[in-house]
Amino acid sequence: MRSTNRYLRALCLLFLFCFISLGAFAQTISVRGTVKDEAGRGLAGAVVSVMGTNNAALTNEAGEFTLSNVSPSAKLSVFLISYQGQEIDVNGQTVLNIVLQEDATTIEAVSVSVGYGTMRRSDLTGAVASVSSDAINKSVVTSIDQVLSGRAAGVQVQQNSGMPGASSSIRIRGVNSLNASTEPIYVIDGVVIPGGTSANTNPLASINPADIASMDILKDASATAIYGSQGSNGVIIINTKRGQKGRATINYNGYVGWQELPVHLDVLNLREYATIRNIKADEGLLNYSNDFVRPDLLGEGTDWQKELFNVAMMHNHNLSVSGGTENVTYNLTAGYSNQDGIAEGSGFRRLNISGSFDARLNDWLRAGINFGFSDTKQKMTVSDQSLVLMAIRSNPYVPVRNVDGSFGMPENNWMPANPIALSLLVDNHNHNLGARANTFVELTPTFVKGLSYKTEYSFDLNFYNNYRFVPTYYLASWNFRDVNEKTESKQMNIYYSWRNIVTYDRQFGKHKITAMLGQEMSKSSWEYLMGSRTGLPTNGATDLGLGDATKATNDGYTGASALLSYFGRVFYSFDDKYLVTATLRRDGSSKFAPAKQWGWFP
Repeated sequence: MRSTNRYLRALCLLFLFCFISLGAFAQTISVRGTVKDEAGRGLAGAVVSVMGTNNAALTNEAGEFTLSNVSPSAKLSVFLISYQGQEIDVNGQTVLNIVLQEDATTIEAVSVSVGYGTMRRSDLTGAVASVSSDAINKSVVTSIDQVLSGRAAGVQVQQNSGMPGASSSIRIRGVNSLNASTEPIYVIDGVVIPGGTSANTNPLASINPADIASMDILKDASATAIYGSQGSNGVIIINTKRGQKGRATINYNGYVGWQELPVHLDVLNLREYATIRNIKADEGLLNYSNDFVRPDLLGEGTDWQKELFNVAMMHNHNLSVSGGTENVTYNLTAGYSNQDGIAEGSGFRRLNISGSFDARLNDWLRAGINFGFSDTKQKMTVSDQSLVLMAIRSNPYVPVRNVDGSFGMPENNWMPANPIALSLLVDNHNHNLGARANTFVELTPTFVKGLSYKTEYSFDLNFYNNYRFVPTYYLASWNFRDVNEKTESKQMNIYYSWRNIVTYDRQFGKHKITAMLGQEMSKSSWEYLMGSRTGLPTNGATDLGLGDATKATNDGYTGASALLSYFGRVFYSFDDKYLVTATLRRDGSSKFAPAKQWGWFP
């Protein structure tokens, strides 16, 4: 009897469970729909899932999906790499049309700049390397050319000088010429900046690395052909940060640190020097000196490496404000960087202000501008007398300064002069001012799907000023100046360009085509003026006009060049498996004779 009751209770529970299951099944629905981008193109590979369950589906090539057994009150999650995810309430709907917006924080991971446009990394047929914004933000560098060191395969970076703010030599495609420059060009928001800067001057140092959003390196002929004659040594494309939709946010980042030599060369101190000198005197190679009779009573003497190489402090600060609405976004940044040089007499200071504004005026018209202003100062130590070699060879017996405050001098003519004196006496510094801007207007007509037209105007203006004063001094019988000298030089560089680009980007089933036609005209002009005078009244009077006018020297030159270009690129992809890219450019340069000004660059 008891067994029969247990059997009946189990049977009732089974029937009850079946009714509950049938009721639950009867309350589910099937949901279908499409996932598209802002341009109305279907997005393949998007994951549409019912939150809290394992029920999910992938969109097909047209962006279509179907989900079964979905609760009318469920919430769906839509995810696709490089797009902003969405959470959508079903609310009993059986058809959903979903539009995803590109996510600017991840798009750079799958798209790269290829010159006058961008492409998905998976669609590339040329050699392009990229440096992520995270790597740039984590780097502690003064100039953007130093960001590439060790961060891009096949790119060799060699610093031309150890002074803060000095340039680096970059080789992307090896050494292509015995005499001409092998430096790449830099394209910063459409502004072309040539490489090949000298060891002391570096226009790239005026740009704050914290302003960089992406950096792409075009390495082989296929990738650089779009830049024609300018891209023979490679192209480095740099895009600066722009504003993002959302509430206004204020961000500060900075650091304080120091630099020092990891190791000093092992040289003799004063006691060791005295011991060796006495041994040589015993051998008859040197005369005895009463100063070195008891080496054990002597101190360490002058450590010239320690005196010349400092623990150099460095600090960097950046303050930015960004935000925007659906139609207007903005970004403003102010930066300050100060770096002392490890070598005595060197240092670098930079002030930056940069910003961008973008506005969508209506469904088919967009406009924007980004700009930057810079003020840099670079203090350079003496580079023509090898201070490092002097410090290694200098006698530990010689003090940096004597008791009366004068600089110590070597005891004979074959010892080097006081390197600290040279680094402090000679004043050599640069003061540079720069401004650059890029403005654009973009039209996307609604009557031709996938078609866009963009016109851009860019300019780059730089003023370079160098001031050098060499006073009268006497450091040795072979190292002295009995006449002081003041030299000033000023250079102004102006660059501007105007670009017009038409792009057609469509996908038809498994076929994807992107075609671009463009025209660009650019002009560069420069002006240089130098003046020098000797015989200033005192070492404290450093105005150029106070020198001897009868012994004045001067130099100067002006120049200009222009470039007119027509270019095009066609990309075709079938099923994301078979890719073809064709590029052609025609350049006309004023640098050549009229009959030789034009050339094709496929």
